[in-house]
Amino acid sequence: MKMKIAALFTLLVLAGCDQTSETTQANNAPTKHKSELALAEGSTLMLNAAHLKSYAKPNSAGNLQMHEFSYPAVDKMAENDVYMHMKTAGYTRKVISSGNAPYKVQYYKKDTPVVGGIYTMVNRNDKTETIATIYWQGK
Repeated sequence: MKMKIAALFTLLVLAGCDQTSETTQANNAPTKHKSELALAEGSTLMLNAAHLKSYAKPNSAGNLQMHEFSYPAVDKMAENDVYMHMKTAGYTRKVISSGNAPYKVQYYKKDTPVVGGIYTMVNRNDKTETIATIYWQGK
């Protein structure tokens, strides 16, 4: 009888150890960044990326509104996140360049400026990241 109780106690202790290690592993997992991007037509996207910077790049039609985000994933996965949010906002997409690098996509919505996306993979500290540059023509 004592052997059965000891065996049951051991199993319970081991089961508790498994749950603790899973919790520890979950707590050590990288957190996902959420970044807002307000488009020219008023839609707001909540991207699963870290916002790096936003700036205006002057051109003959005014300036290009540029927004850079960092994704801890390959280029096509980063674009999929952006497109998921763009689609919800009513946009369609067209792949412009899917060759070696960079991956380029344009997003279209009636009566709004075209939104472009350039997805460039970089290798930092032996980890692949994607820099997503989302842009559109401003005034």
